[in-house]
Amino acid sequence: MERKPEYQELWTLYILAVERLKAVYQQEKTSYYQVAGIHGQPWIPWDNVPSWSDEPTWGYCPHNGILFAPWHRPYILTYEQLLHQHVLDIVNEISDPDTKTRYREAATKFRIPYWDWAENPPEGEHVLPSSVYGETLHITFPNGTVATVANPLFEYRFHPLIPEDFSTDGSSPYNLWNKTYRLPLPYDSPNPVDSIPDALARIDGNLGSARSGLFSLFKTWQAFNRFSNQSPGYNPQIGNLETVHGNIHSAFLWGHMWFATIAAYDPVFWLHHANVDRQIALWQAVYPDSYVEPERSVRETTFTINSDWEVGPDSDLTPFHRNSEGAFWTPALVRDVERLGYTYPELQDRPSNETLKMRIRDLYDDSASARLVVRQGGAQDKTSRDWKALIELPTGYSASVFLGEAGSDPVNWPAEENYVGSFSTTFNIGMGSETDVLNGLVGLTANIAKAHESGMLGSVEEDSVVDYLKANLKWKVASAEGKVVASSEIAKFKIGVFSHLQTVPQSASEFPSIISTKEYPEITGA
Repeated sequence: MERKPEYQELWTLYILAVERLKAVYQQEKTSYYQVAGIHGQPWIPWDNVPSWSDEPTWGYCPHNGILFAPWHRPYILTYEQLLHQHVLDIVNEISDPDTKTRYREAATKFRIPYWDWAENPPEGEHVLPSSVYGETLHITFPNGTVATVANPLFEYRFHPLIPEDFSTDGSSPYNLWNKTYRLPLPYDSPNPVDSIPDALARIDGNLGSARSGLFSLFKTWQAFNRFSNQSPGYNPQIGNLETVHGNIHSAFLWGHMWFATIAAYDPVFWLHHANVDRQIALWQAVYPDSYVEPERSVRETTFTINSDWEVGPDSDLTPFHRNSEGAFWTPALVRDVERLGYTYPELQDRPSNETLKMRIRDLYDDSASARLVVRQGGAQDKTSRDWKALIELPTGYSASVFLGEAGSDPVNWPAEENYVGSFSTTFNIGMGSETDVLNGLVGLTANIAKAHESGMLGSVEEDSVVDYLKANLKWKVASAEGKVVASSEIAKFKIGVFSHLQTVPQSASEFPSIISTKEYPEITGA
């Protein structure tokens, strides 16, 4: 948005509004501090919505359950609504009539931007835009003045820090940090350096996993209850959106985004979750007949939900009131983004299903599997194999996959030449799922295709790929503290390789279809 001249007024209003919201007195209900705290710490009521527990150790956010997707929708809208009020205040302060008219028109179109962490960035740029990672940025004020200002998207500074609001899990002293960090070094220091280059390298390195994981969800149907979250029941060989989203959080190693209970204090959180909401909306448009259905919350203990309770389409999405009578938003009421007054670029013209599939493929399909085509009989009967590693991992670890040897420093793994991708459960720390075993996928197909094109892999026939993976597939595991841990020492750790034999689409508006799935225990010894 910041690059396009037609959005100059909107971009200026957004930046100025974020700065004003962050400056609101922290004890005000409508402050940045209080709204960020809804997600996790401090574990206190917001808008007078009490906890079911006398001693809550969770925020309102329902992770690991079917309310994950719908709950974040009114959360993002609450943030957007508060920004919009500041936008209107800014417009009303403009003295020049023509300028005020122009900015007032822009204000009617105001919606928060999203950060698409799965889209290939422009050549020479990082996945995380410079407008988010730069300490300063250039804006044009309504009076025409062009200035370099402190970037409100770079960090949040507590004013003041209230240490007792943040009980740490012991891995990082964030109850001593007076600002948000994205990759603090040393992570256990009360005054670390924010290593933005390392954070950018980690996010860039995980682009392939994000793209593979996201496209896998679009091309293969699961019920909404399974697609949207990592509660038990989803197909582990397809994955789920919450796990893909969690790997983005985990890329911000040891920073505020890395901890679920304090993630929302980093301004990038809102850009990240606006994109998660967008992915949900796109999936809903492709598969409109599936949505939240009643189910026991299981892993979904929150400030207002006991994991023994059943939740469903009519459950209250606390603490978000929808009217002055005290009624709450529910999943059923937030199902349709258009009824909530917004949409996304890919959906704006209400495209046909075929057109939408084409747009999704343009965004996220690298066609890597199509580069591994094998003819089956007739010329038109083409198939390909989509190769993946499936990792099972308890909470508090990160497993990285390589095709070749790896270095000794986990911080740098995503930037290494042989790095393929990773699956992390560190974002689940503090969410009551420490004894759970979670699973995630690392796509191998794009790297196999590159090996074939470079001559390292002579043939894309199944047996040749298996031999190549047996010789080259490596993995390393790091603890939450960044220590390399032998995978054999981690109870319940498991890694295996499988492939989906799938069709090769005959048009740009088709998704590949899975024909069969095959596992290869001989590759990893699983």
